[in-house]
Amino acid sequence: MTLIRNVAASVLIVLCGLGFQSAQAGPLFGGHGGGGLRLDTPYLPPGREARDEEPNISPNEAAQRAQQINGGGRVLSVEKAGNGYRVKLLRDGEVRVIVVH
Repeated sequence: MTLIRNVAASVLIVLCGLGFQSAQAGPLFGGHGGGGLRLDTPYLPPGREARDEEPNISPNEAAQRAQQINGGGRVLSVEKAGNGYRVKLLRDGEVRVIVVH
């Protein structure tokens, strides 16, 4: 019984290894395969174009809008996020993240 388990485990390991090698043969890893998972392409929801859009507002304006939305709070950070900004605010002991476009 253990011999059958060992053989089955060995076959499974070999098959998984073959699947990994075929995934590596795609264009991402220098192979000539067509298709497979491309890790260098970011995910974009349907309807969005693959381009970097500049935010229409400044980081200071984003911080002010986030404070208005949140009802006040201390601005901890403002980071560029797509075509807007990701603003971290501290209010009532809680850190809140608000995305402003």
